[in-house]
Amino acid sequence: MKLMKRNLPVVLTDILENWLKYCSSMVKWDCVFSYTFAVKFGVRQGSVLSPFQFAIYLDDIPVNRSLIPSSLS
Repeated sequence: MKLMKRNLPVVLTDILENWLKYCSSMVKWDCVFSYTFAVKFGVRQGSVLSPFQFAIYLDDIPVNRSLIPSSLS
């Protein structure tokens, strides 16, 4: 929804959705791998798009000024 609000082309939104929809992962500990599990939320680690996606996600979250120390604002 946030990408649509930024007027991203529908084709690109569909590509990103399909790319992230079927994401899976596993954990490696020493030389042992876990079973594969579905990643249902978040952004891909190490992807060049991850910082962009995270920035868009945070962009419209309101800032509570009472939580910011007066020396920083």
